[in-house]
Amino acid sequence: MDAGQAVELIKSRLSLREVVSRYVALKPAGRGRWKGLCPFHQEKTPSFYVDEEKGLFYCFGCKAGGDLFAFVQRAEGLDFPEALERLAEEAGVELPRRKAPERRRELLEVLALAQSYFLENLHAHPEALDYLRKRGLTEESVARFGLGYAPPKGDGLVAFLARHGVAPEEGVRAGVLAERQGRIFDRFRHRITFPIKDAFGRVVAFTGRALGEDGPKYLNTPETPLFRKQEVLFAYPEARPALREGRAIVVEGLFDAIALHQLGFPETVAVLGSGLSEGQALLLKKAGVLEVYLAFDADEAGQKATLQSLNLELAPRFLFYAVRLPAKDPGELLLHPEGRALFQKALEEALTEVAFRFEEASRGLDLSRPEHKRKVLEALTPRMLTPEPFDPVAERLKALVVERLGLSPKSLEDYLASLRTRGRPAPPPPPPPPTHGNKTLLLELDAIALLLSAPEERFLELVDHVETQVWPPEGSFLGEFLALARKEPRRDYLRRTLSQREEGGRLFERLLLAPQGEDPRLQEKLDHTLARLREAYLQERLAKVKAALAQNPDPPTLERLLKEYQEIRAAIEAERRLYKRRPPPSGWSA
Repeated sequence: MDAGQAVELIKSRLSLREVVSRYVALKPAGRGRWKGLCPFHQEKTPSFYVDEEKGLFYCFGCKAGGDLFAFVQRAEGLDFPEALERLAEEAGVELPRRKAPERRRELLEVLALAQSYFLENLHAHPEALDYLRKRGLTEESVARFGLGYAPPKGDGLVAFLARHGVAPEEGVRAGVLAERQGRIFDRFRHRITFPIKDAFGRVVAFTGRALGEDGPKYLNTPETPLFRKQEVLFAYPEARPALREGRAIVVEGLFDAIALHQLGFPETVAVLGSGLSEGQALLLKKAGVLEVYLAFDADEAGQKATLQSLNLELAPRFLFYAVRLPAKDPGELLLHPEGRALFQKALEEALTEVAFRFEEASRGLDLSRPEHKRKVLEALTPRMLTPEPFDPVAERLKALVVERLGLSPKSLEDYLASLRTRGRPAPPPPPPPPTHGNKTLLLELDAIALLLSAPEERFLELVDHVETQVWPPEGSFLGEFLALARKEPRRDYLRRTLSQREEGGRLFERLLLAPQGEDPRLQEKLDHTLARLREAYLQERLAKVKAALAQNPDPPTLERLLKEYQEIRAAIEAERRLYKRRPPPSGWSA
């Protein structure tokens, strides 16, 4: 049996619906179809569908889709070989032997041998054990996290691996040996070693902490086929049982993580860089974490790492808290007689994400001064400009901005709406520029402004051009304008008439920004705006189709709606390619 046959056999033995049901509460949605809230993005209305007969899933919201293997890969953060291995075991299917995993096993074996070498040397060198004791670590903690020691000798591991039949080149490939000018030597020398493990508890890399003055304080193995530092968390396998209870404590240092475990906080993990990465956040999500307490160092770098973590794409999946440490780092608390109590108090007093963001943005500023209020608003604007319709952090942040900066809710919303739709900075309130939040209306007003800024002799020609390029829906502002222009093509009349409308403010702003005299790029700007407007009209049609799909239609209607959905999506992509191929002319924001 080859791999392809194994895949088909697994699919025949495992129900896609049953596997998906472990992650999503599914409800019937027609013959052979099921729907639920998508596990891959936040939503309030179900847009995630499973078709049992076709063996496919698809989310109309985030566009995730595929078969059984694709779902498990996404849900568990696995690559295809790992998903295949897991599902084969569940289905009782024996997989054919493959060469790639054998290579992975070879590297894992080299790393396991290196770990045994480091452990052996730790117990053979009392000065290394003495250093760990002075840091406050117990023998139990040292053993649990597999701390070791790399002696000063430059070829000790080279010789050790050779005695076990491992070529030096394999040690280099695994990252525990290094090569310079044709000479291969131990990467770690006179260092405490920390084994870095993957989600399955296998050693995939090492970090070494220097005991002398030579070289960097911390040294990591390079990234290998087994190790990507942005996808691994130190102490994750040890913390995983506690993480399932819903809370994670994230620290910067490896010593910090071990110290907090020893103090009684087993849900602690450490990043392998500055701040949490998307891959690491995905690990926490898979473990069932809902609340993340960021306990980075109390210095400026630690605060930047906290903000970086809060800006992740996956960040809205968690409730974040920023821990104000009572010491330089959590590791110092291990030597304090009240260390556990102090850290527990810090957790209880941790700032919410909203409070932390506002505190950082306003640090050192006087909020009685308008220019300082402006700085705070501009610093917080990116987080308030969320694409999620129900983002509690953004809503609470808006409420705090309104309260502390003295803005009205409407002025803040108008300011944010202007940034979303115009794609360029706008002067922050107060007072905000008059604008609508409707993207389609704004694009229509941009097109009208361009028509009204055209030379008199070209006006009707361009009106004809617009009518042949777009088909405004009934009741649209652009449709009303075109009809009015046909009836009375005098631009001064049209401007005066439109000034009576609520939308006149935005229109006249665009007219004021238009260059004096004839613009040689007017046609190019107009065509760019019309392409975006056609896309906006299509998006409105798409929203109606999606709303109809959410009503659980009968199979014939569902088939028609799905076909219409795909056709509209294809048209939208075509329009995007059209205007993205030719960026907007300089000085034009549409």
